[in-house]
Amino acid sequence: MSLQIDIGEMRQTGTFRKNTPVNNLSGGQDDHYTDVCTCRGRFRQRSANKNLEQGDIVQNKSFEWVCRFQSAIVIDADSAWVIGGVYYRISSWEKVDQQPHFYQFILNAFQ
Repeated sequence: MSLQIDIGEMRQTGTFRKNTPVNNLSGGQDDHYTDVCTCRGRFRQRSANKNLEQGDIVQNKSFEWVCRFQSAIVIDADSAWVIGGVYYRISSWEKVDQQPHFYQFILNAFQ
């Protein structure tokens, strides 16, 4: 897959955060996110829909975040992006092109 992106489209700043859970007093674990790196990228909404779940209307939105490859970005199940002060979970990701490298993330906002 080839991704054509102009450097002028990379207007937003995002912070990649890694979750390292810490033990709490009740014997469980709490999320503890630490900043890994900050980079610029292109952020767009991909889709949105409304569902009726247990009598409540729930909005589901997915977003696309494209940034340049950085070796500090190591993706695991608990990684997240913070863009514009909002936390986004990573639904899926892929490395696009071989030269230059881009990451393309599909994100969902934390509930």
